[in-house]
Amino acid sequence: MASLRFRRHPSRNTAILFLGVAAVSVAALVWMGVRLVKQDRALEATQLQERREAAADRLIASLEQVLSDEESKLADLPNVDFHPSADDVVLILAGSSGSSEVRVWPDNALLYYPAIPPQREASSSLFADAEKSEFLDHDYSRAVLDLLPFSKAVDPAVRIGAQLRLARNLRKAGNLESALKIYDEMARSSDQGVSLSGVPAGLAARRALCSLLEELGRRAELQPEAQSLCDDLMGRRWRLDRASYLYYRDQAAQWLSQAPGSDAEQQALADAVIWLWENRQAIAGVERGSAGRRSFRLNGTPVTVLWRLSKEGLAAVVAGPGYQRSRWFDPLLGGADFSGVRVGIRDSDKALVYGSEPVAASPVASRLASVTDLPWDIAIVNADPETVLNQFAQRRRLMLMGLAMLALLVIAASYLIGRAVSRELAAARLQSDFVSAVSHEFRTPLTSMRQFTEMLVEDESLPAEKRRAFYDAQERATRRLSRLVESLLDFGRMEAGARPYRLERVDAGRLIKATVEEFKQETNPTNLVMECIVPAEGPMVKADREALAQALWNLLDNAVKYSGDSPVVHIEVEAGNPVAIRVGDQGFGILPSERNRILRKFVRGSSAKASGVKGTGIGLAMVKHIVDAHGGKVLVESEPGKGSTFTILLPLGE
Repeated sequence: MASLRFRRHPSRNTAILFLGVAAVSVAALVWMGVRLVKQDRALEATQLQERREAAADRLIASLEQVLSDEESKLADLPNVDFHPSADDVVLILAGSSGSSEVRVWPDNALLYYPAIPPQREASSSLFADAEKSEFLDHDYSRAVLDLLPFSKAVDPAVRIGAQLRLARNLRKAGNLESALKIYDEMARSSDQGVSLSGVPAGLAARRALCSLLEELGRRAELQPEAQSLCDDLMGRRWRLDRASYLYYRDQAAQWLSQAPGSDAEQQALADAVIWLWENRQAIAGVERGSAGRRSFRLNGTPVTVLWRLSKEGLAAVVAGPGYQRSRWFDPLLGGADFSGVRVGIRDSDKALVYGSEPVAASPVASRLASVTDLPWDIAIVNADPETVLNQFAQRRRLMLMGLAMLALLVIAASYLIGRAVSRELAAARLQSDFVSAVSHEFRTPLTSMRQFTEMLVEDESLPAEKRRAFYDAQERATRRLSRLVESLLDFGRMEAGARPYRLERVDAGRLIKATVEEFKQETNPTNLVMECIVPAEGPMVKADREALAQALWNLLDNAVKYSGDSPVVHIEVEAGNPVAIRVGDQGFGILPSERNRILRKFVRGSSAKASGVKGTGIGLAMVKHIVDAHGGKVLVESEPGKGSTFTILLPLGE
């Protein structure tokens, strides 16, 4: 049964078959495309991860080399000539836990120190009488007299100690100008390493000078003196401890009526040295020759400390952010090796030292300080993942476009092959129908001729009238058979392009009238009504007389065959340019879906098949061939159940 259905609808079933094949092929391509996209995304993630991991390994190795070079300087302490390009790095050498010596390279590199070596200071016993008069008797004049001899002493420690005490007593005695003069002279001269109660003599004199100018209300003189004091503190003129530095710095800033200067990085450097000094006992407890590294934040400033224990004591490199950036990080991370990544370097407090924080949810390659033996944690992300992703996306787009084109090619090929096969099957079916129809068309006149011949042979005594009628019937059958054979041969020649056309000026009206009359005489159907609206003469067309008559004959034959038992045929000629020749009937009509195909060879309307009208399917095809050869056109107007009108448009014969 399935085979029977397939035979009945070969075109539809073939289309379904090829559509199924195309659908399966496209589905396979879609599946393959999805798989390829997934694999490409996995490859994309793997390559990005490999870039991060490789960059992290290169950075760890490079930083290790940089720190090793820095630590090699510690082996040369104290014999070192250190002149760094940045001002936020120092080398220090601290003595053993029982020593208070701290040596720093370069000299005077710190704002303040963890330990201050003792300086020269005159014995307080020399000034016992003067201090008794000052503090117990409040006899400042007597104290001044007691101090005058010492103020001219040769020993700088005695002289400077006496001058500071002398100026203080003059100030208390109300002799402010004399006190101011002494302070000014001391401020302008070198303190020669002399201190007073642990404070450098020059600093004590500068501080007293500014305080006295403030007391006198001499702001114009106070401002430059306070600024000079501030500059000297920042310039590390005196070796101070942390408390003294901060006190005098804040005092100078107060006199200048401004906030203390921004020295956070320098303070962080000094605080790191203090941290080393305070932890030297714990560090010294480790085996000699051992080393350590640490990065932490002091006053909001990242500082890195590298140290090593030697027989000389604790040697260390203390580097601030500027030195780290200019000597360690920028030379490494500014090169081409790390152009495709962004680096974030964090200290032990998890604060960012260098680089940038990774974007949330971004894939990161991390290296912890506990694993790498570096003082920092390292985090690396891809610098411009969008560019890399766009490259992969472009590759995927090209791949998908290729698959889409392949799918379209499969669909187009399936469609074209299916259409070609359907056409071949349809052509085979039409040819089969054509052979059947031609056989039937041949059989009818042949049967008629055979019957009349047998009757004439078997009965020689037939009357002359019957014999004449039989001969006429045989003649009509012979002409019909001859016309059918000629039509087939002419159609074959037309398709092969071997049918010659002799175009000449022809009176269309006369030709049509003659053809209609000939058609009536030859066919002589019963109940046939033919309405002709044809002018007596003209219009003139340029045509092959025989071919045009054959085309008109075919239209008349179709109009009669497809009009049922009472055919009514309407023939009309309309003069103009082009000339219109219309043949209409009131028969079965043609479906709209068949009008575009009805002029093809072997194609017959479904209404003709349903009504059992026999035909070869080449009549209208011959009409189209002939009219096309004349440079004309065939129009079809039809409505099912109301008949059809075929119009031949021919150019006017000049």
